This record gives sequence, C-alpha cells and structure tokens, in this order.
Amino acid sequence: MSDFLGTDSNSNIEVVDSSGNDIMRDGKKPVDKKDMIKNVAIAFLSVMLILTFFSNTIMNYSLPQVATQQISSGSISPQIRGNGVISAEDPYNVTVKETRKISGVAIKEGAHVEIGDVIYYLEDKESEELKNAREKLDDMETAYEQSLFSGDVPDEVISRVRSGHTESFDSYQIKLKDVNDRYDAAKAVADAATKAVQYLEKLQSFDTNEVNYNKDSYSYEDALADYHLASIEANTSMSAEEKADARKYWDNIKNDNKRETTELTTYANQIKTSYDQKLLEAKETETKAKKDLEEAEKDKTELITSIKTEISLCDARDKIKDQKEKIAELEEASVGASIKSPVAGIVSSLDKAAGESVSADETVAVIQIDGKDMTTSFSVTNAQAQKLKVGDMARPQNAWMFSDDFKATLTSIKNDKTDPSGKKVLTFKIDSKEVTPGQNIALAIGERSVDYDMVVPNSAIKTGNTGKFVLVVKSKSSPLGNRYIASNVEVSVLASDDNYTAISAALDGDEYVITTSSKQVKAGEQVRLANE
Repeated sequence: MSDFLGTDSNSNIEVVDSSGNDIMRDGKKPVDKKDMIKNVAIAFLSVMLILTFFSNTIMNYSLPQVATQQISSGSISPQIRGNGVISAEDPYNVTVKETRKISGVAIKEGAHVEIGDVIYYLEDKESEELKNAREKLDDMETAYEQSLFSGDVPDEVISRVRSGHTESFDSYQIKLKDVNDRYDAAKAVADAATKAVQYLEKLQSFDTNEVNYNKDSYSYEDALADYHLASIEANTSMSAEEKADARKYWDNIKNDNKRETTELTTYANQIKTSYDQKLLEAKETETKAKKDLEEAEKDKTELITSIKTEISLCDARDKIKDQKEKIAELEEASVGASIKSPVAGIVSSLDKAAGESVSADETVAVIQIDGKDMTTSFSVTNAQAQKLKVGDMARPQNAWMFSDDFKATLTSIKNDKTDPSGKKVLTFKIDSKEVTPGQNIALAIGERSVDYDMVVPNSAIKTGNTGKFVLVVKSKSSPLGNRYIASNVEVSVLASDDNYTAISAALDGDEYVITTSSKQVKAGEQVRLANE
C-alpha cells in the first residue's frame, strides 16, 4: 500500500513506494545512479583525450621547424661563376653641340667605321642653341658696356680693357705690395704716435700725483704741529721757558712745510706747462700720422677695387669673344651638317633614329675604339678568390653560344668597395668578336665537375668544436604518431661548389639532413618537419 506525504509549502508532491524508492518528483522520471556514473566517466575520458591531443599539438608547434633534403649522389663543380656586363675600355661617346633633328642614319650597330665616316645626317635648320647663343651675346655686351662706363672705373683701366690688354698677375702683385708697404708703414707710425701720447699722459698723471702726495704730507705735518702747539699752551706743568722752546720747534717745522709747499706748487705749475707742450706736439704728430694712415688706406682700397674691376671687365670682354666664336661654330654646323665619327672602331650602339631630335651634348652613338680592350667584372668571396691568380682563363657558362676563339683572361683581383673585408672583384679581359659593350655575359672559372656518392646542400654543413658535421633526422614511432629527432653525424668534406658539398661519413647515403631551421637545433632534440 502506498503512502502519500506532503513535502513543502509549494505543494510539491513526492511519491514514495513501500520500499522507499522514488517513483516520481515534480512529474519527472527519476535519474538512474548507474547512468550518472557512466556519463561522468565518459566525460572525464573525453576531456583527458582532448587535453592529450592539444598538449601534443602545442608541444609540436613549440618545436624547431626544419627543412630537410635527402642525401644523394651528384656532381660537384668547384668552379667560380659570375655574371658581368661587358664594358669597353675608354669607349668613345659621340655627341653633338646643339639640338638638331636626325634626317637619316648612315650605318648600323656593329658596323666598323673609320675617322670621318658619316653616322647620322642632320636637317638644315637653325638650332635653338644658336638662337639662345645670339641672345646671350647681346645680354653680355650690354652688361659689359654698362660696367665699363659706370663712372667708377679709372680712365687708364678703361683704356687697357678696350685695347684688349690684360695686366699680368705679377704686375698686380707689385702694385699691391707697394701700396701694402705704404699702408703698413703709415700704420706703424700712427700706432707709435698714439702710444707716445698715451705714455706722456700717464707720466704727467704720475708726476702730478707725486706732487699732490708731498703736499698732503706737509699738510699732515702742519696739522700735527698745530696739535702740539695747542697741547703746549694747555700744559700747566711746563715752565714758560720750556713752552717757548717747544713753540719755537714746532713753528720752525711749520715754516719749513710752508716753504716746501710753495716750492712744490711752483714745480707743479712748471711740469704742467712742460707736459702740456709735449702733449700738444705729440697729439699733432698723432693727428698727422693718422691722416697719413687714412690716405694710405684709401689708396689701398682704391687699388684693390680697381684691380677687381679690371679683372672682371677683362673676363667679361674675353667671354664675349668666346661667345662670338661659339656662335660662328654653331652657324657653320647648322647648314648641310652630319655627325661623323671622330675615331675608328666598331659602333656598339646607335641611340637615335631618323626623325628623332637630339639635344646638345647628348650621346647619339658609342664606338668601341680599335685596339682598346673589353672587360667585365663581378664579385666573389675571399675564399673563392684565394683559389685564383691573375692570368687564369675563364669560359662562358653557355659555351655553346660562342666559338673556340672566345677568351676571358683574369687581369686583376681587388677588394670589393661594398664589402672590402669579405669580397673581391674579379676583372676579366674579353677577346671575342661575338660580344659588344653593354652585353651581359656569364663566366665560369676553376676546376671541372666530379661525381660523388654523397652530396648535400651547403646549408646542411655545420661546424663544431671537433670539425664538420650534419644533422640527420631520424623517425621514432609513438602512440600519437611519428616523432623526429635530430642526430649529429661527423663528416669529411671532399669538395664543394657554390651550392653543394660532397661528404664522406658513416651514413647509408639515403638519410635526410637538416638544411634550415626556425631556431638553433642541437643533437638529440625533437624537431618538426616543415611540410607537416
């Protein structure tokens, strides 16, 4: 028989059977305790699996990432290779002196020309340079005439300049020396006169001060005598005779002081008169010396200005002459003109075609002069350069494109200015009719290639305390997949070139070696492959 029991104030009803098991709570089916335990276990195992997976993934991403390459057989070419642009030794750049228009091209690139051969034909037309040159001449002549007759130029200078005469620097030097000597002498006299006045003024002040000092001394003695005389009169212990003797003594002193003071006054008037006369004469001498100095300085300034003006006018005159000669040359070249070769050689480039305009001093053609060498150069490491010597021969890397007559001779090995401590510049002399200046050429110099059983990239070779070694990647299986471990293997380097190195080591020859890594790898460390 079931019992019905009320449970709480919210009138939730709980049904309990006679055995005490819950039948229903709030109208819901009760939860089985075994199912609950099973669900918790499944959730725990799932969480552990997820944590294991992510910890393995996180660990993998924290490992150094490496790139590998399999050891293989191959050939090593210890040749030194490089690319350079062929340049001509002192190539001749053909230019024109004015802007002209090309009416025709007389030759082709690669053609041989002799001195005087026509390269381009030009249209008969006055150039802009000729028009501008005439306008410039007018401006130059106007400025020259205005300066010449400005009113500030001495007549003798105008005459010399107009006559075409140009004073020599020696003449200017002599004139400047003379005026400088006069100026220096006048300055020395003026300075001495000024110092004489200053000396007399100081001496007068000293003597006057000495007289005044002596007068003050006598005044002091007079005051002292008056004091003693007053004391005598007030002294009641002295007899009349003693007082008379004492008064006589001090009166004599006062009389002597009066006499000396009078003589000093007379002396002071005498030295004042003497110094006033001497200073008057000295200042007159100083005034005259300063006036002479001003005249000398004026002469010096005028001469310097005159020389500068004369040099400037002569320069302007000569430039006008040069401008007239330039106009004459432009006028001569403006009609029926052509551009001719001034040297004999091979035309390596033609920069203009018919109908195009060419500017003044613009290069229109380049000629490789007969008898001049062609060269090329490129940089190599110091280690590579040590294997070479001047006189070694090089061959083009694409030798099939050249005949057997091609020669490239190493002529110099010098420091590379961009990296003097690490690189050298190799310069080669090129002897071939199949190349021209400006052409790019690839050269190889050194030994021929040799086949080896084990070859690895240069980046796989490491250097340790005991010598050279490589890091080999070894695979180990685990429940979570393969793990890759770096192993150190010592090697002997047999040969190397720019890209690969031949090695000898205790290896089968099919292992994978580490070439690069995201961070430093040590032997025994686990790594992550770049392609996984």
